[in-house]
Amino acid sequence: MNLNDINSLDFVQLLIKQFELNPIQKSEKSIWVKSPFRTNETTPSFHISRMYKYDIWFDHGNGLGGKIVDFYLYYLETDLKGVLNYFNDNSFSFQQQKNNFSINKTESKTEYEIIELKEITSFPLIQYLKNRKLSSEIVKRYCKEIHYKLNQKTYYAIAFPNIQNGFEIRNKYVKMCLVKKDISLIKNNQNQLRIFESWSDFLSYIILCPNEEFQSDYLILNSISLLRKNIKLINCYEKIETYLDHDDAGRSATIFLKTELNNKINDRSFFYKGYKDINEFLFQIRK
Repeated sequence: MNLNDINSLDFVQLLIKQFELNPIQKSEKSIWVKSPFRTNETTPSFHISRMYKYDIWFDHGNGLGGKIVDFYLYYLETDLKGVLNYFNDNSFSFQQQKNNFSINKTESKTEYEIIELKEITSFPLIQYLKNRKLSSEIVKRYCKEIHYKLNQKTYYAIAFPNIQNGFEIRNKYVKMCLVKKDISLIKNNQNQLRIFESWSDFLSYIILCPNEEFQSDYLILNSISLLRKNIKLINCYEKIETYLDHDDAGRSATIFLKTELNNKINDRSFFYKGYKDINEFLFQIRK
């Protein structure tokens, strides 16, 4: 199974079989269950939306959300490689939805080595940025070209750093995190914070609004599941603007922030109304 196969599974049936949960169906597209993250929950707080290509979940108790892969990233406390190993080791159980399936956390024994970090110069990476309408000049200010060895094979990609000295790794074929998953924080010593889900959304904003580049600090979540654990950091700012995705997880995360921080939150997603995220908006207007 690949990541797309995992996200294409029936998440409701997956939860029923693995956690013995009883779903409450509010409508054909909206389903609630007790959270798999809390064993003593009495009122369902885990929402699953079936309005999109994939099932999208949001846990209102801890502010986490995303696709099926995002759930297992958090639940198994692993990386994308660990999720793939987990599903492929149990592929028959997942595909057949067997009643006797029991969930056990597994450890990913991914072996990696960072060989080199340098300025982005490789033609395939520059072409990848061009295809996404991302300016190489601006991307180079925040990203590096990384050459790394993973399970004895050598690769190269664009690397966007996070606060744990980890990297969001991207090229035409790969979307993963190397070292450790965490947020990225761009500090310009401002009292205003702008929040984005991904590095490509952050850089798309800088491309579209170049005069704003140093007018605020920037928080890039790298995963919507990291939102809640950083609520204290977010609350340190006087003004907060959110630029989250136009999907169920993004909207639920915005509601969560407004609930927690009240009038501090300014939802700016109308900026790219009609598009999933800022990068998609940039791509369309630069075609």
